[in-house]
Amino acid sequence: MGQRLAPSLAIAFMLKVEAPVTDLGPLLYCRYIDDCFVLCSTQEKMDKCFESLRECIKFTREKPKENWLPSLNVQINLSENYGYITK
Repeated sequence: MGQRLAPSLAIAFMLKVEAPVTDLGPLLYCRYIDDCFVLCSTQEKMDKCFESLRECIKFTREKPKENWLPSLNVQINLSENYGYITK
């Protein structure tokens, strides 16, 4: 009694939804409950990721500004050799 069901439902739903994305082989795929962070090697691969999920879920897409990408109140710096720095 008094348990919150929403996080468990979100996790179960996202497990099914994320399968098409991970099948495309992104460089990095991280998820925290219903927040996803995906890095692909090309813009074309990223577009395919979003296209495969368009009917299942609404995504907010952030693009890097001066090589910094916001995600869950963290700024991630994308370097040339696929390394990253957070602040």
